[in-house]
Amino acid sequence: MSTLAERAEQELNAILAQYAAGEAEVVRAFFARPRSRDELADMVRRQMGREVFCVGWLERAVRQGRELERTVDRHAFVELLEQIADELRHYALLADLVEWLLGRQLTAEEAREYEVYAVYDPDVPLERQYNPRLPEANAMIDLLRELRARYPTAFTDAVMRLTEGGGGGAFQEASGLAGDEFRERFARAMGRIVEDEIEHGPLRVRGFVQQWIRDEADLALAKELLRTFMAQHLRVRNEIYGSPLSAERLAAIDRGEITPWALPTPPSEVPA
Repeated sequence: MSTLAERAEQELNAILAQYAAGEAEVVRAFFARPRSRDELADMVRRQMGREVFCVGWLERAVRQGRELERTVDRHAFVELLEQIADELRHYALLADLVEWLLGRQLTAEEAREYEVYAVYDPDVPLERQYNPRLPEANAMIDLLRELRARYPTAFTDAVMRLTEGGGGGAFQEASGLAGDEFRERFARAMGRIVEDEIEHGPLRVRGFVQQWIRDEADLALAKELLRTFMAQHLRVRNEIYGSPLSAERLAAIDRGEITPWALPTPPSEVPA
C-alpha cells in the first residue's frame, strides 16, 4: 500500500497532467489554422502581459532588502529576485519576437497593453492588478483573493505556486512548433521559457507534499484548491491564445476527457 506522501504526489500530479494537456491543446488549436501577423503579435503580447507584471515586485524587493536578515530570510529574498529576473527575461524574449514580426519597435503602450497580475498581491491596490481587456485573467485574481481569505493563506499560496506555467504543457507544445519562420522563432523562445516554468510549478510537487501534507484532510484540500486553480488557469491560457477552445471543450477537459500530459520527472527519479 502506498504511503500518504506517495499517493498525494501521484494525485496532485494527475491534476497537473490533466490540465497541462488542456493547455497544450489550446496551443494546437490556435496553430491549427493560418494566423495573420496581427493575430500572432496580439497573442504574444498577451503572454508578455503576464510576464512584465513582475516589474511591480521591484518595490517589494526594495522593502525586503532593507529588512534582510532581520525580518526577511536570505533564501526567500534570493528566490524573489530570481523569479523577477526569470519573468522579465521571458518578457524581453517575447517583446523581441513581436518586434521582429512587426518589423518595428513596440511603443511602451503596445508592449504593456495586456499587463495583468498573474497572482493576487495584497500589497498592491486591486485596481492596479486588473486589465479590462482580460476578463479571465481578472477572474483568476478574484479567485486567488477569495480562496486566500477562505483558507489558510500560506497553504493556499503554496498550492497556487504548483500551478505556475499551467503544468508546462502550453510551453512545451509551443517549443515543438515548426513549419515557418515565426513558428520556429516562437518555439525557440518557448523552449527557453519552459525550463523556468516547469521549475516554478510541477517540480515543486514533492517538496510541497513533504512540507504540507500531514493527513487526508490536507490532501483533500490541496486537491480541491489545485483543481480549482488549474481550471481557471486553463481559461486564462485560452484567453491568451484568442479563445480557440469552446466553453464546451473546456468543460470536457474539466471532466478529465483528455489524455494526461507527461510531466517532467524530478532529477532523483531519472534512471541511471
